[in-house]
Amino acid sequence: MDVTEQRHFQRVPFATGSTVEFRGERHDAEVVDISLKGALLRLTGLTSIQRGDVCAVSISLSNSDIVIQFEAEAAHLRDQLLGVKLLKIDIDSMIHLRNIVELNTANPDQVRKELSFLHCED
Repeated sequence: MDVTEQRHFQRVPFATGSTVEFRGERHDAEVVDISLKGALLRLTGLTSIQRGDVCAVSISLSNSDIVIQFEAEAAHLRDQLLGVKLLKIDIDSMIHLRNIVELNTANPDQVRKELSFLHCED
């Protein structure tokens, strides 16, 4: 099954700066796309991160002092593209994340459905 067929959450393009921290290493990255359950990041340098590694992701919103922060798991790394699965997020960061996805999608109602799905998951 194709990875995109497995996704339950729509991803939206969203280009902004971010950092990824794991095992004491900090790496700059650029957000490629984002969803309510994860993100695709383009790393700017070499990294030793591997699938399954837990990391802290910080996404800086352009022209703002807002930073979305969450704990994530490395789902895949191909070339310099790192896919992360969201594990833990605080309420303020989740609100900003939801707003980003809603504002950048053609179907905001789908985002609301995805939010209700999140509440049902363990």
